[in-house]
Amino acid sequence: MLSALASWLKSIIEQIATWVIDLIFMLFSWLWGALLFLLDSLGLAEQIHNSAAAFEAIPDSVWYFMNMFQIQFGLGAILVAYVIRFMIRRLPVIG
Repeated sequence: MLSALASWLKSIIEQIATWVIDLIFMLFSWLWGALLFLLDSLGLAEQIHNSAAAFEAIPDSVWYFMNMFQIQFGLGAILVAYVIRFMIRRLPVIG
């Protein structure tokens, strides 16, 4: 009798876990769809396409020096620093 109760309890817990996982995936898919709709309504796809065309116009000599001076690392570090500064300023005690 105890093993039947354990198997019944296991099946209930598995059903609850699958429901919670499905709910999380559904929520993320809804948020992803909303984000894509927002980005599409802002017209960012055209701006990204235009920026890609602008990067293609940069000559190879400039790319050489950008790679030598690690511009991609520097811009990434600056962007991360600004994001961290923004998040710290949102903390009520520190900001």
